[in-house]
Amino acid sequence: MALTSIKKNFAYKSILNLSSYVAAFIVFPYTSHIFGAERIGLVNFVDNTVNYFLLFATMGIGLLGVREIAAVKHDERERSRVFANILGLNLAFTLVTLIVYAIAVLSIPRLAAHPEMFFMGGAKILFTALVIEWFFSGMENFRYITLRSIAIRVLYVVAVFLLINNRDQYILYFAITVASVVINALINIFYVRKFVSPSWRDMFDMRYTRTNLSLGLYSIMTSMYLTLNVVYLGFVAGDTEVGYYTTAFKLNTVMLGLFSAFTNVMLPRMSALVAAGEKEEFQIMINKSFSAVATFSIPLVLCSMVMAPQIIHILAGNDFDGAILPMRIILPAVIMAGIAQVLAIQIIMPLKHDRTLLIASAIGATISIIINIFVVPHLASIGSAIVLLSAETVVTGTYIVYVIRKKIVKIPFKLFVRSLLLSLPCVAICIVCAHLIENPFISLATALVTSVACWCAINFRELRQYLGI
Repeated sequence: MALTSIKKNFAYKSILNLSSYVAAFIVFPYTSHIFGAERIGLVNFVDNTVNYFLLFATMGIGLLGVREIAAVKHDERERSRVFANILGLNLAFTLVTLIVYAIAVLSIPRLAAHPEMFFMGGAKILFTALVIEWFFSGMENFRYITLRSIAIRVLYVVAVFLLINNRDQYILYFAITVASVVINALINIFYVRKFVSPSWRDMFDMRYTRTNLSLGLYSIMTSMYLTLNVVYLGFVAGDTEVGYYTTAFKLNTVMLGLFSAFTNVMLPRMSALVAAGEKEEFQIMINKSFSAVATFSIPLVLCSMVMAPQIIHILAGNDFDGAILPMRIILPAVIMAGIAQVLAIQIIMPLKHDRTLLIASAIGATISIIINIFVVPHLASIGSAIVLLSAETVVTGTYIVYVIRKKIVKIPFKLFVRSLLLSLPCVAICIVCAHLIENPFISLATALVTSVACWCAINFRELRQYLGI
């Protein structure tokens, strides 16, 4: 029964992530051709700056909320109390963050140059606290999350195509993006009343403050090579280089999202297994996760690196040639991040070894700061790509060392070597298509169909296991 539930939740989460990518792949080529690299870079600079402040507003709420709600989801009274505790904590951090945010926008010239956009960004920070997605994830109500999110994304795509038609409407485009967050928050706050009856007194209970700070520092340190990476690039290299980097980062986001779908579904389940003392079932689930990462991430990354020029030209156009090399540098980080997600979200976090998460993220943040200072001013978007890959590799390595030293689980390294070898025929197909077919659409389509068919034939046995055939 548990396995069936996980498959359903993973299906919903995968559909949710897929809808996000479909929306992005519909909207991004349209807006990038209208706005160009500079204005797309500006929108991404503002959004990433807002998201960095958002980290301080949410801190570790997303992770903490899922874990704590999952542990009490069958007890309505306790569930309401925990919900009120975490929501109150989130609102308190959000209020402090908004004050600091307002001061920064008014006093830093680079931010003050775009007051309308940063004002809208303040609304995004405020309403994100009310999105409370962590509650529905902890309850494993992924069906509701998926259906609601898809409906809002459809409205978002329609709004972009109806309202955006010239290069000067980039502010309106950002406003539409923020509006989707506001709508999500309003719907969730209304719907959550079916599951909880929180009291105002519980909202002022700060019992989770210390844990939230610990997990929040982990998120902030991680952002040094994700969100802050883009912000710093915008300051030292300008909006065009931000446009190149964020375009290069798109496919990384898509691939990692597939693994995030699985790990996010697994977090509440793994937390429940730890609470119940089910060690054997815990190990079985971990083995399946490593197998999925090894089987899917390596061929995806290798083939995408070969086809990077075709992907960039289709997604963004010929003006974005500067994104090709950064994309090739970034892509191997998908493998590192996939392994890290299994280790961090499915093992270390359910076991509440939060200090390990903090140490690993601090090491990654230190590496990212050093490379940002000494490399990015000279190599711009290429340097930012190096920052991401280096930091992800160091963080993953730290998790691996910790798990092996503590003998928590066994890491099947042979699976990754096997997947690498089995991916080589698909890589060869992509190389041939990239060099012999000039049209990027035909080249990518031919490589995709042929290499996927080849990969399915090679991995037929594993596919049957995943699909339950």
